[in-house]
Amino acid sequence: MLYSTIVQRDETGLNEIYEAAREFETDNVMEALLTCKFDRKKVVKTLYLVRKYQAQLNIESMDLVEFSENFIEQYATDHNECFRVAEKLIKKIRTTITGSMKVFRSFCPRVHSKRDGEGNIVPALDFTRLRHRYYHGQFFGAEVYDECTQNLIRELVSFFFHLMTTLKVCKDMIQKEEKVRGDFKQLKVIFEKSCEEVLKSFREVFDTFGQVKLISDEELAERRKDARPMKEWLAKDYHAHDRKWMKKEAYIYRLTSGGQYNLDEKASVLWTNNPEWGRTVCDLIPKLDTLNIPFKHSKKAEVQGKKGTFDAREMVYLVKWSGVSRMGKDGKTVLDEANERQFYLYMQEKYEGEFLFPTWQAVCRERKFLYDQGVTMQWMASQFAAHILAKEDAA
Repeated sequence: MLYSTIVQRDETGLNEIYEAAREFETDNVMEALLTCKFDRKKVVKTLYLVRKYQAQLNIESMDLVEFSENFIEQYATDHNECFRVAEKLIKKIRTTITGSMKVFRSFCPRVHSKRDGEGNIVPALDFTRLRHRYYHGQFFGAEVYDECTQNLIRELVSFFFHLMTTLKVCKDMIQKEEKVRGDFKQLKVIFEKSCEEVLKSFREVFDTFGQVKLISDEELAERRKDARPMKEWLAKDYHAHDRKWMKKEAYIYRLTSGGQYNLDEKASVLWTNNPEWGRTVCDLIPKLDTLNIPFKHSKKAEVQGKKGTFDAREMVYLVKWSGVSRMGKDGKTVLDEANERQFYLYMQEKYEGEFLFPTWQAVCRERKFLYDQGVTMQWMASQFAAHILAKEDAA
């Protein structure tokens, strides 16, 4: 008869080990030592075995805690294959799982080939004496054993305590994932946040090398044609793909969501969460000359046959009004240099009026001055909005 240490690579396997660890008691160890006829050599070998896997458990549990802090908030992970969360967790603590099963097997009764059969394979969790609750009457506590045996008992107590703690983290993560999977609003927030994160690197490439397509026009047209409601796929695709998939899907999501408001690719990426407002901003860009925005005369403008150069501070107000800047939880602006600079370049590309735009460096200097003075993003946006109101009043 052979004792199997194989564990199902799913939530069932995690629960089986968790329940076995929860049943651990020091009396179980003393019962196992006697029943399995441990001599001093086997006690020492088992002690070293437990210490070995205790050290590995400590390392993997630290990695697991770090992993658990971000896992739920990531819509897609760095793994290059689809998985269920329990399988992912078991992979994260695979040495701990293997080690715990070997510890359980160490306390299984000795096998008698003739009596028990040579070809039989039975689960170690079902036969380990660490789960046996019928104790011999001569046990009076661990203090009657020598120091080596007492050390083994203490190590086992520590090992199973930390094993239960680690498995509890796994069980909690599984429950959290299921809860999130059933919450459309939270899933949507996580998905859009993940879109924003993976598109940041794309924006940098976009800014450096110009327009980059992650999908052909034909494929994009097909995706728009076959687009499904978000509720149909959001839960299904949660934690089912890698970041490469996420990058492409985020790009397509931005284009298709912005496409509803006739935004081009660049504008769709800029106004990720509010394409309707993006349409408003894009419609205004060609009409900037009608807003009586303050400007300065410059030789550069004269050479190019322009009336002048827009005031740099006014351009700061315009950038803040555009809505491409982000707001932190404390109510202060979170500067997103890539977003703001990309918008400024986009605006220069689309504008065909009688004025030049100041350099981005000049705009940044004015922005820094305003922030040093404690000026809020809302106030700056309102300064530009006043130009629009003045035009409406004049009309």
